[in-house]
Amino acid sequence: MSPPTPEFQIKFLTFIQRLLDEGEFTATYKFALLMALADLSVELGDDQGTSLEIHSKDIAKKFILYYSRQARPFVAIDNNSQGGVSVLHQNTGKQAAIINWVADSMADYTWNDPYSSKHLLQNSKLVKMVARNVREMPLWKLQTLKRSDEDFLYPNVRKGNTITLRPGIASCFRTFHSFVYRLAQDAWIRFIRERKQNRDLLGEKTDLGAFLFGTGRVDLKVFRPLLREIQDSCCFYCGKHISTSEVDHFIPWSRYSVDLGHNFVLACRSCNNNKRDFLAAPRHLDRWLMRNDMHGNVMAEYFDSRVIPHDIHGSLRIAEWAYNTGSRSGNSLWEGKDRFLPFPKEFVFPSVSRQ
Repeated sequence: MSPPTPEFQIKFLTFIQRLLDEGEFTATYKFALLMALADLSVELGDDQGTSLEIHSKDIAKKFILYYSRQARPFVAIDNNSQGGVSVLHQNTGKQAAIINWVADSMADYTWNDPYSSKHLLQNSKLVKMVARNVREMPLWKLQTLKRSDEDFLYPNVRKGNTITLRPGIASCFRTFHSFVYRLAQDAWIRFIRERKQNRDLLGEKTDLGAFLFGTGRVDLKVFRPLLREIQDSCCFYCGKHISTSEVDHFIPWSRYSVDLGHNFVLACRSCNNNKRDFLAAPRHLDRWLMRNDMHGNVMAEYFDSRVIPHDIHGSLRIAEWAYNTGSRSGNSLWEGKDRFLPFPKEFVFPSVSRQ
């Protein structure tokens, strides 16, 4: 297979826009499905234009992660709202079932527990219920436009536990991941604001996007003891011994907003602040890959003992996607304090162990 042509990419973007403009939306599920397909294309797909089979359980796990934030009660703080505390309504009729299931499953955890989502993903009954709901509701209805069925993204076979993204689709989702995310999230926010059940609760100035899709990030302090030991209390980037350290997302959060344990490194404050949302230069990438190859198993044991989300294979796929996307986009690479490099010509992501 070969990567999608520019013409095919335009068709892809046009179809995504049509889905949001012409699709029938009775709940927020279709927005979540678009985001899930984009995420899974990054984590499981490639840039060669090949087709990609996706299991409904993998989609269900993404739904659980998205809705684990939104199943929390919303506290009105805007002076123009009517006050109160309630879970935001996400259906044109009664509350969306997945919201209720996730809320019920989270009853045993505190709402500010950063690791509750991992507990939810280990709840096989919940995953099975959500997967069944995904198959019954949005999966075969996503591509219904003005009451006419189309199947540009994947064949609408209307049965089975998997879908297969057509050749070129996963590659397009990878290329336009952030764009698809923004479109889906903007439409999601509008849908919730338009529900009459939410109008008295939501004020005009409420930052609804921050509540629905905000950080939800883990407490980074928990990584510090492990990283100090592995890095011998030295900054990952400049190598200087550090007494005051900060935990840094090696692949910036702004590029892929999932906290996975193997993505973190310990950095001095100067390097962390200076690197910001840039991808690190190749020498830093090589060291990060080597670190994970050498210490990955020990790190996984540490993460498991503290119920910290991790997936070393997923972290590698996300890094490969981020660097390949950055190379095609002509991004700059952060080398050190106020020093930046262009991507090498004909950049190839380093070969790494994926055992």
